[in-house]
Amino acid sequence: MNPKLQALAKGIKSNPYEASGDIYHPLPFPEFQDLTTSSDARSAYRKWALVKNCLPLRSSFSNPRVLDIGANAGFYAFNFAKLGAIVDAYEPHKHYATIGHQIVEATGLSVRWYNKKLERTDLLDKQYDIALMLSVFQWISEGDSHIDRATDLLRLVASSSRVLIFELGCNHGKSAIHTEERPIVWIWRLLQQNTSPKRVAYLGQITPWGRARRYIFACAEDLIKLNIWQRLITYVLQHQWVWK
Repeated sequence: MNPKLQALAKGIKSNPYEASGDIYHPLPFPEFQDLTTSSDARSAYRKWALVKNCLPLRSSFSNPRVLDIGANAGFYAFNFAKLGAIVDAYEPHKHYATIGHQIVEATGLSVRWYNKKLERTDLLDKQYDIALMLSVFQWISEGDSHIDRATDLLRLVASSSRVLIFELGCNHGKSAIHTEERPIVWIWRLLQQNTSPKRVAYLGQITPWGRARRYIFACAEDLIKLNIWQRLITYVLQHQWVWK
């Protein structure tokens, strides 16, 4: 066990930050296993499995460069770093960005933290193997208020990465995007129209809290692995069989 991580976990436990948990997301180290989370920890691990299993990291990437937008305290950033990735993590929330910094100091993992929102200028002359936009699009768009701005950033992130992993739900949450369509269809169309020439593939769905269903997609060219179920749902969406 890492004494520095143990001390950090003790500090978080003694000063819980979330109303319904010590922290929002779990942290992928045994020192933090006793912390409670305000989101469903099982959903976070299921999402990580969906992401990891679709990426043939060892065969297609060598020390992949990963961009994590809205990284929170680093559940996905540190999972990637433990596999050898070099990660740029953007988190505007000071509390969680600070925890991320402290974990880097304690572990030496290759995660560079930016306590700020990702902006267009941050992507100038940069290319990533993998980009993560996991339930952040609605915060960038401020719900229904600035969807054009969020879509513009989506296009730029897609063009700056080989594989984009995207997650979004609709109609639930503080900053939700509202649609009369089935949310999975609205999200599919958003990605189809704004991540070309990448192919959009369905990975799965999670329920992080309550009835808030979120859908996870991969946008890539020929780099991802899909199981039979993922291929089936992707085929159904491609042929517009769930449009109504």
